[in-house]
Amino acid sequence: MLPIPVPPNFRIIAHRGASAYAPENTLPAFKLALEMGVTEVELDTQLTTDGTVVICHDATLARYGHGTRVVESLPWSTLACLDMGSWFSPYLFGGTKMMRLEDLFTAFGTQLTYHVELKGKAPGLPAAVHAAIRADDLYDAVIITSFNYDMLVAMQQIAPSARLGWLVRRIDADTLAKARSLSLFQICPFAGTVSASQVELGRTVASEVRAWGLLGETTIGQSAEVIELIHRVVDAGCDGMTINWPDWVTHKG
Repeated sequence: MLPIPVPPNFRIIAHRGASAYAPENTLPAFKLALEMGVTEVELDTQLTTDGTVVICHDATLARYGHGTRVVESLPWSTLACLDMGSWFSPYLFGGTKMMRLEDLFTAFGTQLTYHVELKGKAPGLPAAVHAAIRADDLYDAVIITSFNYDMLVAMQQIAPSARLGWLVRRIDADTLAKARSLSLFQICPFAGTVSASQVELGRTVASEVRAWGLLGETTIGQSAEVIELIHRVVDAGCDGMTINWPDWVTHKG
């Protein structure tokens, strides 16, 4: 039965906003998450050719209906004009625009905790994200994450007190060895690999262990798979998870 209860301090993180119900990484998705009572959101950042931090997951614009142009090879003036909602639903979200990181911060301020993923490859991305966070004085509300270890190293050099989260496939000996040099706040394994023993190991290198990868479509089979992953993550003792359906879990018993 839904929603599934989780511990009081468990982080329910809306993945790219409430992305099962609205186009990912857009204002409607983040607004909907907050309306659902979810106060933590995950988002993906990339850097434009003119130094603007934009919120977009894919390296190219193909999935959003705008061809194979590379996001980080374009200026903000081009990206700002694109319809980022019609690919999801032209009736409900046609005309929805891409957001800059500064737009998100302006819209929600301290209402949200932001799990900001360094998704792009531009060397200047960590510094640009740091500048946006500093401009709004939101470091207490931000956790910086990435699959890219070197991006996290760069961010730590820029902002030694920043809370960092390393996204990994699984927590194993090699991962732990590299993680120890980063002073991580979070280590973030794939939900399908997580276990109580992994969580225990993870807490030797980070304050929190939170999962990612609870994906699928709202069909019967895949919905059941996502529900199984939710239980797996909670039963393993994780501190939180990103999820496209943030209303499928609740802090209420």
